[in-house]
Amino acid sequence: MYSEKDFVQLKKKGLSPEIVDQQISYFENGIDFVKIIAPALPGNGISVFNQAEIQEYLQYFDENILSYSFTRFIPASGAASRMFKALFEALEYLSGEFTTVDQLFKKNPSLATFFKYLEEYPFCDDLMNYFSGELIKGDHTKEEIIIILKKLLLEEGLDYGNLPKGLLKFHKYEDGTRTAFEEHFIEAKLYLLNEKSEMKLHFTVSPEHQKLFSDLSEKLKDKFKSEAHIHCKTDFSVQKSSTDTIAVDISNNIFRNDDGSMLFRPGGHGALLENLNDLQEQIVFIGNIDNIAPERTMTQRIKYKKLLGGVLIEKMKKVHHVLNILNSSEVEGDMRSEIMDIAKEVTYDSVSKLGQMDSEQFRIEIIELLNRPIRICGMVKNVGEPGGGPFWIKNKDGEVSKQIIESSQINLLDSDQNKLFQSSTHFNPVDLACYNYDYKGNKFDLLKFRDPDMGFISKKSQGGKDLKALELPGLWNGSMAGWLTWFVDVPIETFTPVKTVFDLVRESHRGS
Repeated sequence: MYSEKDFVQLKKKGLSPEIVDQQISYFENGIDFVKIIAPALPGNGISVFNQAEIQEYLQYFDENILSYSFTRFIPASGAASRMFKALFEALEYLSGEFTTVDQLFKKNPSLATFFKYLEEYPFCDDLMNYFSGELIKGDHTKEEIIIILKKLLLEEGLDYGNLPKGLLKFHKYEDGTRTAFEEHFIEAKLYLLNEKSEMKLHFTVSPEHQKLFSDLSEKLKDKFKSEAHIHCKTDFSVQKSSTDTIAVDISNNIFRNDDGSMLFRPGGHGALLENLNDLQEQIVFIGNIDNIAPERTMTQRIKYKKLLGGVLIEKMKKVHHVLNILNSSEVEGDMRSEIMDIAKEVTYDSVSKLGQMDSEQFRIEIIELLNRPIRICGMVKNVGEPGGGPFWIKNKDGEVSKQIIESSQINLLDSDQNKLFQSSTHFNPVDLACYNYDYKGNKFDLLKFRDPDMGFISKKSQGGKDLKALELPGLWNGSMAGWLTWFVDVPIETFTPVKTVFDLVRESHRGS
């Protein structure tokens, strides 16, 4: 099946034939839908804290965080092309010989708004460097709109259509503008400073943009050091070649390029589990590069970042206390009841089974259940955003646990599953606090807690030929399937993503 040339290619990528065979088996056999048992709801899987409780957790975070090493992990490699999808379509549309500006704006009214408020965008000053200010202001001809869009999107200008979101100007202030990358530094200093006034951030980036990120990082380090005596430690990593997945044709045969080589494709954000696994810090806060706010509204966001961190430290201490006791002695009476209460928080239906076990069985089962990485996941009330949500699900081994599940993982044609999915009240904004060490102080190998059967198969094309591609289990989906999970209700105000260019002029993204 594999030629000598194939073996050379696999070795260069750090892959084995066995891994490729396993990936091909998913194409051949399909990937089963997830089985929802129930949505996680307030009172049944989602914790909702009142203001007094929140204040206690904030104080607990401040009192305890300096006892641990910590960092922020931010995937930042994605290109912004989808963010400008409407503008690319407008550019293509206007290239037609008989199209007019009126036709364009009638076809997509949001584009009329874009040009009406063009001066409000944080990148407008940079764009004006290519023109006189008059071209940016007022009504525009078809030719002017084409020129403006080209200078914004293409390499001949700002190249915003090809740059990653992290390098785009997101917010405008009286004294200048800031990229999304810069705003993450501002946010981090408000809750991630250690006792030495150091803060750590880790960004995953694409190789072709790493130098741009590094150069900007050095400027920020100098600025923070000179103005606030804060030492920024910024690390970068790229998606590993060994996490790429094989592509197949419609008949599930390996898809080959014109030169006969096998076609591999990036494995999706689940591939970043390898990058996360390489971090050595005990506590890791995870968030998306585009979910950031201007400085004037960060107070609310920081409050709930600290809430998640406080809950994480509290749950971790409880779990590790239990595991230390179980590791050294038998458990009876009140202690057994206390352990059962913790088990109820992370598993749906195994408590009755645990209650019937003798002491040694109970000890073994609880250690197996609780000796895992821990994550606290912020959840916002569902407002119709696409993406995953919190559910209780049953895996193929019959274990029931809390998971973040995407709609594509669910058989929505099954009326019962669809009903459970539709009854979910919350949405995943990708706001996580994680603890990656065990109760003995050893770092977990996070790859051992991934469920490989929770990947995705999608249809793509290459060179005009149809193919099927495999995405690895999502970073906060199947890649964390074996973690201990708690969901916490956080307000919608903490979720301010930039999914389209139009989001940049929303009130939530006005810098000052």
